[in-house]
Amino acid sequence: MRGEAKVERGGKSGKRRRQKAKSSCRIDEESATAEQISGVEDDKSTDLDGEVVLATALKEEKRMEEYRQGWEYMRRGMFGNFEDETTISCMLTTEKTIPHADRSGALLVYSIKVEEAKVKWPLHVYGMVAARDQVDYNRNFLFNRKRDNCQIITKDEPYLTLTGPSRAIVFIDPVDFEIDLKLKREPEVEQTLINKVLQYNGSTGYLGTIWSNSLCTVRLHFKELSNTVEATIVSVQIIRGSWPGQFGGEVFCHGVSSTNKFVLLDFLDGNNPPVDQNGNINLSRRVASVDVNQDFKVSVQAYSLSGSFKVPVGTGHATFKPKEQGFTVAECDLGNDCKIKIKVAWSLLVWTNYLLGAKISYV
Repeated sequence: MRGEAKVERGGKSGKRRRQKAKSSCRIDEESATAEQISGVEDDKSTDLDGEVVLATALKEEKRMEEYRQGWEYMRRGMFGNFEDETTISCMLTTEKTIPHADRSGALLVYSIKVEEAKVKWPLHVYGMVAARDQVDYNRNFLFNRKRDNCQIITKDEPYLTLTGPSRAIVFIDPVDFEIDLKLKREPEVEQTLINKVLQYNGSTGYLGTIWSNSLCTVRLHFKELSNTVEATIVSVQIIRGSWPGQFGGEVFCHGVSSTNKFVLLDFLDGNNPPVDQNGNINLSRRVASVDVNQDFKVSVQAYSLSGSFKVPVGTGHATFKPKEQGFTVAECDLGNDCKIKIKVAWSLLVWTNYLLGAKISYV
């Protein structure tokens, strides 16, 4: 029987083998309005007493230190240092064959949302959220920002802008989700919002998959897939015409039978999409796990905001058959004489870095 997801974990953890392979309007500080920067918002929440904040931070710091010690006892020497980012790249088998690479169970992370914050909105958030899987037990960042590049989230739009994962999150053994979010204060004051580890082993519990403390709740929305390959969206390129007007837009992907959107990029009304000189749209993230039994759809949508609602003004779809290797290219029309070309790279997964061999170079 599967156990419940553990919200807090420290020390040595036993390895559990599974029996069955079974995003949003966000504000970056550089583009924020004066009202958003100053924190003027219709909100009745207030900062908690300093002693409560300090007690929460100290308690979490102690438990995270226990988690660090447990990780170092089990992993250090074999997998580098606790703070290391994963060195395993995506697209491992796109252009070559690697022994033991195969389809695998994986986790597809859709969004991370800050809820029930008991500190004053908006929140100037920085820090990191990362997944650690059995491939190398290092950090596979989903969100990673420094203090001078914090994201401002509001009560109406409380989602973090995700930039990862950098490769598929393999799910055969339990996956640790590590969160360390801080609030930027002025002058140079650092306040920890939440710093915890959640271990997912196949069950979310009745509350769903969340981190929670006395300051906030953070909800992790993801899906478990049992038989996947890795899709890397190499390019989304405007090859004819231009983006329609001054509309905002989204680039997202999903399985044909799924309504959950895996957002690759979201930009606001009045902004042109971030493109290079060749018309390639610069995506926030590129790597998704894909069910081999479903077609994979990449969509490009121009929209206009009506309050907090996105009203589509043009949408193009490109549908792909999942593959184990190689590239696939498809085109779609966005409307207004704007044509988009989308290139996807396909790869199998490895369940441990030892299978890559000494001659494999990590990117």
